[in-house]
Amino acid sequence: MDKVVLLVEDNSDDVFLLQESLKLHRLSVRLVIIDDGEKAIEWIKQNDLTDDFLSPSAVILDLNLPKRNGADVLAVLRASRSLGETPVIIFSSSNASRDRALKERYPHTSYLRKSADFDEFSNIGGVLKEVIERTPPTQ
Repeated sequence: MDKVVLLVEDNSDDVFLLQESLKLHRLSVRLVIIDDGEKAIEWIKQNDLTDDFLSPSAVILDLNLPKRNGADVLAVLRASRSLGETPVIIFSSSNASRDRALKERYPHTSYLRKSADFDEFSNIGGVLKEVIERTPPTQ
């Protein structure tokens, strides 16, 4: 079975480019796509309410989201009983130091800046592949 990756991203063009990057890196995953911060927080909280929770191998998180920002989502994610240690790749166009500092503040978190250049943008597939290969299999 394919590994599951939670993608929290509101830009459909970025979702498409990310999917192309996964193909380029021959990474077969099932993406669960959530397009705003509020929905992502609700999904995380609902996931914690069941013993049969979905355990993604990784989370790709944009910071600039509608309703609730990615930093809020990351805080809830790290407090989650079921997802608190899931690797997170912050994938954002922001280069602000406060945003980049999130990777230092929260364990199991990395930061990759989005680029307008597809070759650079497609690095996300390689980074995700490395993260998933380091993640132990779930039950």
